[in-house]
Amino acid sequence: MRRRQHVEPHRHRRRHRGRRPVDPGGSALIPNHMPHHRSPQHHPSNGKRSRTMRKSNRPWVAAVSAVAAGSLLLGGCAAGSADSDGGDAADVSDELVVALAGDIDNFDPHTNQLIIYEYAIRELVFSSLVDYDVDLNLQGDLATEFEANEDATEFTFTLDADAVFHDGTPVDAAAVIESLERAADGTDSIWSGRLADVQSYDAPDDQTVVITLNSPNAAFLSGIASIAIVAPSGFDDASSSPVGSGPYEFVSWSANDEIVLERFEDYFGEAAATESIVYKPVADQQVALNSLYSGDIDIVSSVTSATAEQVDTDRAGIVEPSATNSLSLIEFNASGTLGDERVRQALAMALDKESIRDIAYGGDGSIQWSPIPESSWAYAEQEGYSYDLDAAAALLEEAGASDLSFTLEIPSGFPDAEQIARVWQASLAEIGVTLTPNVTELSVWLDAYVSRNYDATWNVFNVGADPNSFFDIIMNPHLTDDYVSPEVSGLAADALAVSDESARADIYGELQQILVEELPIMTVQFTPIYSVAATGVDGYAVNPLGWPMLTDATVAE
Repeated sequence: MRRRQHVEPHRHRRRHRGRRPVDPGGSALIPNHMPHHRSPQHHPSNGKRSRTMRKSNRPWVAAVSAVAAGSLLLGGCAAGSADSDGGDAADVSDELVVALAGDIDNFDPHTNQLIIYEYAIRELVFSSLVDYDVDLNLQGDLATEFEANEDATEFTFTLDADAVFHDGTPVDAAAVIESLERAADGTDSIWSGRLADVQSYDAPDDQTVVITLNSPNAAFLSGIASIAIVAPSGFDDASSSPVGSGPYEFVSWSANDEIVLERFEDYFGEAAATESIVYKPVADQQVALNSLYSGDIDIVSSVTSATAEQVDTDRAGIVEPSATNSLSLIEFNASGTLGDERVRQALAMALDKESIRDIAYGGDGSIQWSPIPESSWAYAEQEGYSYDLDAAAALLEEAGASDLSFTLEIPSGFPDAEQIARVWQASLAEIGVTLTPNVTELSVWLDAYVSRNYDATWNVFNVGADPNSFFDIIMNPHLTDDYVSPEVSGLAADALAVSDESARADIYGELQQILVEELPIMTVQFTPIYSVAATGVDGYAVNPLGWPMLTDATVAE
C-alpha cells in the first residue's frame, strides 16, 4: 500500500607551451553570489557547427528540444563564462590544464558511466548524430539535416561529407550504423536501452542514415544525442585508445596522473581554441584550488558552493551556470535491508533537507521531492515528507526495523555528499538507526553501483529537459533489478508513445507521485555546480548541467 506523508596512449604528447593570438574583446568573469564584479554574459560556442532540424508542424518535435543528461554515474547548454577584460590580442598557451574530481580509466563512450567522462572525453573526442546548442536547442552534429516522420518511428539523418574520424577514415553511413549497432548490442553498453526498440538501420547512400523504430518514441532524438559515434577501426581498443571525430583527439593516459587530448586539425566543425587539454585528477577541492593559485592548474572543473565561498577572487574567478539541473539524490537498494517501503519513508522523514542545504550547499539550491526540475514542462509538485523524527521512529517500529543499520556509499571527491551523510547520520542516531558512510575511490564506488552492491548510495544526476532522461538512466536499472514495478515501467513506456506534451506531462506527474511515495530513490535537492578558472582564462563556460565547455577556452601565456 502506498503511504503519502507530509512529508584511458597512442601518440607522444607535446610538453612545450606555444603561442597563438586570441581574439580581443569579451567580458570579465561571471561570478557567483559572493560580492565581486558582474559583467555582461558571454555565450561561447560548443565548437560544433550549428545545424537545425527541418521545420515541422508535428507536435512531438517540441518534445525533443531537450538537453542530454548524465549523472555522476551516467552521463547524456551554456551559462556562466570566464573571459579576459578585453583589449588587444594576447599570447595564449597551447595547453589548458583542467582538474577533474577523479581519474578516468575507461575511455569507451559506450560503456563508461561517469559524468566526468561525459564532459571531459565524450564531448570533446567524439561526435554524435545530433547535439545541443548553448541555448539547449536540438541541433545537428554529424548530421547536417535530420527529420522524422509524423509518427516519430522513422528518423533520417544527412551526414556531413567533411566529417572524418581521427584515424583519417570517413564518417559515412556504414560507419555510423556499425557504431550504433555496437552501442545497441555491445557487451556492457550503457546505451542499449535507448536503441532497444530499433527495428532497422538503413543506408540509402553514403551520407544518409535511416533509423526505423518498432513504436513511436517522442524522446528518441534527445536520447540518441548522448550516443557517441566510434570509428569502427577503434572498437577493440576503445577503452584505452578511443577514436572519434570530435574537436580533440585522445593522446595518452597516465593512471592517476594525467589525460592528454590534442586538437584535431581536420575536425569538420569549428576548430578548438587551445592546442591541447591536460586533465589532472584531484579529488580534494582545496588541493585543486591551491594548484590553481600556484599556476599548475588553469581550471577546476567543479566545486561545491562551500568551496566556491573560499575562492580567493583576486587570483581566480568563479564560473556558475545560469540555471541548474543537477540533482543530488540518494538511491536505495530496494531488494535488501531497505526493501520495505515504510523503512525508506522513515529514512526520508529523518532527512533534514533545510540543514543540508545550509551546511552542504551554503544555502544554495532548490529543495524538492520530485526528481524533475521545477523549470521542466513535466514537473509536478510533490508534497513529500516533513522532517519528523517521532513519525520516523514510529514507522520504523511498525516495520519492525527500530534497530536498523545500513551503509551509505559515497565516491571520494564530493564533500557535499559527506556533509549530507553527517547530517543524516546525526538525525538517525537520535532514533536508534545506525548509518555508516563508506567513502571510496570513484572506480570502487562505480563497481558497487553497477553491481547494485550497496544498501544506499549518494549520486548526482544532471536531469535533461526531457524527463525521460531520468527514467532511462536512473530508474531503468532499478526497474530491472531491485525495484521491480510493472506500473512504473508501463507508465514510463506510455510517456514515450504519445506526442502531445501535456499528455506526457500528465503521465510523468503520476510517475513522480509514485516515486515519492515508494522511494526507490530520494531526492536531496537541485543545486548549482560551480567551476573555478584562473584569471588568465578566457572563453570558458559551464552549462546548466554544470559541465565545463572547453572548446573555446584559452589561458594567457
